[in-house]
Amino acid sequence: MKRVLSIFIIMAMALAFATAQTTQTGYVKTKGRMDSKGQLIPGTRLSGASIVLTGGHSTVSGGNGNFTLTIPEKKFFLKNVQKQGYQLVDQEILGKQYLYSANPLVITMETPEKLLEDQLKSERKLRRSLQQQLQKKEMEIDSLVENNKITEEEYHKALQKLYADQEKNEKLISDMAKRYSEIDYDQLDEFYRQVTFCIENGDLVKADSLLSSRGDVRKQVEEQLQKGQAIQEQKEQLQKAEEVFAADNDELARRCFGYYEKFFAQFQNDSAAYYLELRANLDTTNPDWQNYAGRFIAEYLALYDKAMFYYQRALRKATQNNDSKVVAECYHHIGAVYSDQGNYAKALEYFQKALGIRKEKLGNDHSDVASCYNNIGAVYNDQGDYTKALECYQTALDIWKRVLGEDHPMVALCHHNMGVVYKVQGDYPKALEHYQTALGIRKQKLGEDHPDVASSYNNIGMVYSDQGDYAKSLEYYQKALKIRKQKLGETHPDVASCYNNMGVVYKAQGDYPKALEYFQKALGIRKQKLGDDHPDVASCYNNMGAVYSDQGDYIRALEGYQKALDIWKRVYGEDHLLVALCHYNIGVVYKVQGNYPKALENYQKALGIRKQKLGEIHPDVASCYNNIGIVYQAQGDYAKALEYYQKTLTVKKQKYGNDHMDVAMCYHNMGTVYEDQGNYAKALKNYQTAMDISKRVLGEEHSTIVLYYKTIGDVYFFQEDYNNALKCYQNGLDLGSRVLEKNHPVNIQFYNMMAYVYFGQGDYDEAIKTIDKAIALSPQDANLYDSKGEFLLMEGDDANALKMWEKVMQIDPDYLIKNNGYSELYKGLKERGHIK
Repeated sequence: MKRVLSIFIIMAMALAFATAQTTQTGYVKTKGRMDSKGQLIPGTRLSGASIVLTGGHSTVSGGNGNFTLTIPEKKFFLKNVQKQGYQLVDQEILGKQYLYSANPLVITMETPEKLLEDQLKSERKLRRSLQQQLQKKEMEIDSLVENNKITEEEYHKALQKLYADQEKNEKLISDMAKRYSEIDYDQLDEFYRQVTFCIENGDLVKADSLLSSRGDVRKQVEEQLQKGQAIQEQKEQLQKAEEVFAADNDELARRCFGYYEKFFAQFQNDSAAYYLELRANLDTTNPDWQNYAGRFIAEYLALYDKAMFYYQRALRKATQNNDSKVVAECYHHIGAVYSDQGNYAKALEYFQKALGIRKEKLGNDHSDVASCYNNIGAVYNDQGDYTKALECYQTALDIWKRVLGEDHPMVALCHHNMGVVYKVQGDYPKALEHYQTALGIRKQKLGEDHPDVASSYNNIGMVYSDQGDYAKSLEYYQKALKIRKQKLGETHPDVASCYNNMGVVYKAQGDYPKALEYFQKALGIRKQKLGDDHPDVASCYNNMGAVYSDQGDYIRALEGYQKALDIWKRVYGEDHLLVALCHYNIGVVYKVQGNYPKALENYQKALGIRKQKLGEIHPDVASCYNNIGIVYQAQGDYAKALEYYQKTLTVKKQKYGNDHMDVAMCYHNMGTVYEDQGNYAKALKNYQTAMDISKRVLGEEHSTIVLYYKTIGDVYFFQEDYNNALKCYQNGLDLGSRVLEKNHPVNIQFYNMMAYVYFGQGDYDEAIKTIDKAIALSPQDANLYDSKGEFLLMEGDDANALKMWEKVMQIDPDYLIKNNGYSELYKGLKERGHIK
């Protein structure tokens, strides 16, 4: 009995499986087009196209383009469609869920050359339409001024606004041209063929007339929503009402989309978004409409909370429908919004969800899988986990190269992102290599004025800024800013990034008012678009703190740094590189204020994080060592100071080689410690090494070399080695007179010290002559009169020495306060009773 039952069960299962098998018919064709008179030119059927289902049947289109697919269930997914010399017009059909239909499945393919030709034709029409709009508006403005309806001033302002608007309108032409090049007119009914044809050819008045011929869409949307309510209230007419509602919904949705396209073609993004939202609200159960609205709002308006609303709505319905492809797409979009908002834990969570679904459904070698790896890598990069970031980017790069080829924009994106990581790690040659590779692909594939090209320009500018090449840096930032303002508008976060980066350059150049101006511009946009607790807002506070620090406004500097630190800690945790940067900057301020324990505390925190994240051999680690050494030197702990300067030197030499100005500065700092200890031989050796490196790097005729002559000459002077001191001072003065102004403070100091050398050698007349040369060049320098008075006093000329002191006090009454009470002339005159 059991045996029979089992056979019956097997037979029932086989029967159920057999009845579940369904055949879906369809055909493959080229695009339908419209001729110049608006008449349809139907597409042609294509034979020999291979159609493959995910996890199921595959077939080849026959001589008339027809095919039949055997599908195991009522729903199916297309895995791949291929025909030599052709490509899918709409790549989105791959992986999309289809439901069995008695209507044929239509697959549209076209040659790449024909698609490009269509795109260029559309772009030419759009540009011609844009130009006609400009000329029409110019004539309207001219008519107003000719009829005295506006003043000359209003006339000029109207033209200026018109041309500014015209420049902004350029930004969407490429996107529109690509969309129209992909339209298969065979798939549109006659009414929408004509609407689309009019919009593509710039006849927006006729398009508006056609759309309006079917009534006021806004009013009808309201009526449609009222019908929806009526459906709930009138249960007995539910089925019929739902059928009417569905048909009208589709009609109104298409008209909303038509209005969206009309405003999109006129570059009115707010109005375009309005009609997309109208369409989305017509059917909240349509995930595609919700995602479309969310993407447009996030990309073109940067309204992330609103975009999230539509993504979440799409996710709820896709989850109910068990549509894994759309669920993964929603996770992907939601992760992107969290990433833009700086919520990296949530972003990582949603990107990982999308990755899991896509790998399961699409396999490992799919473009959508690569997108997940790329986005996960971006989150790791933002979190400071650079090893994981590079691993993810490399995985994405390998997939995209295999699937899309070497010169695809997504391959460029990977190179760009890997450049970001190498830049943060201080590997500037590798960063530039990846950025330039990305830029080359993007310019070739996307055009000169695409936002992705702007991103490449921006990041190349950042590398040049880090390397100290400020002219090149500003050049690339300006290129990026021009494209972003044109394409994205004045208040987009990417525009704020350009302002912020330009502020960094102006600060480095010492132009503090301009630096603050650009940081404030960036801060205003970021707070408006991203909220008060975003990492990019913290970056503005940090940069403004650095400007205030350079200006000596330490209270404001600490306020800025503390605001940045609080935000970065909340977002990233305690051990992020940006947290380290804040501690480092706060340490600098405390050091300048003389609060050495606080300075050391913050420098040590920065050092610990940087060593953990960047390794022992990194310039930022060396900067911590150097500043810790400076604090110990200021406290008189010379052994500790030398220990940290030596650590700095080891890193700098290993990173940059022997001939680099950072290496020279290490030797200089060690020289100052030996000088403070009175070990003049070692001080001279280190100063001379620093000077020799500087000569090799900067050349013999440089202002830095002038300063080293002064530094080395002073050491000889303190040793009373007057001959060598005089030689250094004279060499420094000769060079200083060539590369600096004659009355530059350094040149005046040379004269002053040479006078002291002559005085030390007993040549009083030469000392007086030399100090008089200095006074002739800088007659308002109180210190020179103090020096001359000291020489006169030593010679016993008390009366003239007293006159010199009176001159000092006349020029600078606070001279003693500024010099901590130090003046040999003042002390001598007081001892002799000339000053009470």
